[in-house]
Amino acid sequence: MKKIAPDYMYINCHTHNFRQIDNCITIINIDASNTYQHIDRSHLLSVGVHPWHIDDSYTEKLDNIKKLTQESNVIAIGECGLDKHRGPHLSIQQEAFIAQIDLSEKLQLPLIIHCVKAYSEIIKLRKDIDPSQAWIFHGFNAPIETMEQALKYDFHFSLGHSLFNPSSKASQVLPFIPNNRLFLETDDNPQLTIQSVYEKASEITKTNIDDLLLIINRNYKRLFNGDT
Repeated sequence: MKKIAPDYMYINCHTHNFRQIDNCITIINIDASNTYQHIDRSHLLSVGVHPWHIDDSYTEKLDNIKKLTQESNVIAIGECGLDKHRGPHLSIQQEAFIAQIDLSEKLQLPLIIHCVKAYSEIIKLRKDIDPSQAWIFHGFNAPIETMEQALKYDFHFSLGHSLFNPSSKASQVLPFIPNNRLFLETDDNPQLTIQSVYEKASEITKTNIDDLLLIINRNYKRLFNGDT
């Protein structure tokens, strides 16, 4: 295996695990449903209300997002989105999701999206709203037809543990995701390392690790650092 180019770091686009890893930029998700007395500024964060945690008081949780995003290390909104398997009625989820889309636009922060069986609804929302900020499907595990439809509206895709199942849709679609739309993640799996995800993605795409690092570092800088 080639030596990792020192100018490029592993990018973990989405995780729930607070742990420091050498040579890695990690975006840690915190849920605004919880009360945080102190935000560790040594971590890069995304802040949102997960669709599972939406209830009648979700507007109060949106206020919590606004407070948390005053911290300079909050670089994304989310995870937020739609889930047809769990959570309140989809119409309530959609209200909360649209409110977080509005925050993403006002604060000019990318949106990290949780989606279960609701890709068509979320793609339609992006088509109708036509937002300026990037939207990233985290844990993407859908057919190539869904990916192609989402590409028409400039979605990005973050993939993780599903890549270790060779029969998963994620494994099958990964080679067809354009380089400038790709991210990798560990999500909430404490046993999974971002290095192992990159190695698996490298194996599936037949792309060496250095090139994969370069691709995802460029995407990270473009979306989160404002580079073009």
